[in-house]
Amino acid sequence: MPTSIRTLISEGLRVGVIMAAGDAICQTFVEKRELKNLDVNRMLKFGAVGVVYVGPVLKGWYGTLDKIVPKGSPPLKRALKKMALDQTCFAPSFIASLIGIFGLINGESIPIIQDRFRNDYFTILSRNYMLWPAAQVINFSVVPLNYQVLYAQFISLIWNIYLSMKLNDEKK
Repeated sequence: MPTSIRTLISEGLRVGVIMAAGDAICQTFVEKRELKNLDVNRMLKFGAVGVVYVGPVLKGWYGTLDKIVPKGSPPLKRALKKMALDQTCFAPSFIASLIGIFGLINGESIPIIQDRFRNDYFTILSRNYMLWPAAQVINFSVVPLNYQVLYAQFISLIWNIYLSMKLNDEKK
């Protein structure tokens, strides 16, 4: 198996485990479920999205950012450019895609997903802007490219708890 395929699979698996952990933490500490009452199916779905979608997409995006932002810039300036692209070009569409994906895997109808988008998108995006710009400047300025997805996923553990809470809210 080519190294690039192995890397993509390993990134996806790491992201999947961290996303599943975020959902488990959300169920345990936010929703106050006992371990025996965890919705394992929900946790596995959350993790599966990490394996097949989030991990590969982030790996590709970080590689693209590394190619399109000139390497000759001072490190902080380069990191700020990457963060600006990440937060203006990538984050808005990525969050929208996650709302749709989680709606579909949870069996929601298109009108329900549209309502969820109308009700939750700007809230999730604004919360994104409270966490990710600073985290990404650190990521892009000091973390080597090979570890940027991993770093982002450790920050994502906190983010995934929030996302799980918003994307699995059954009151919609």
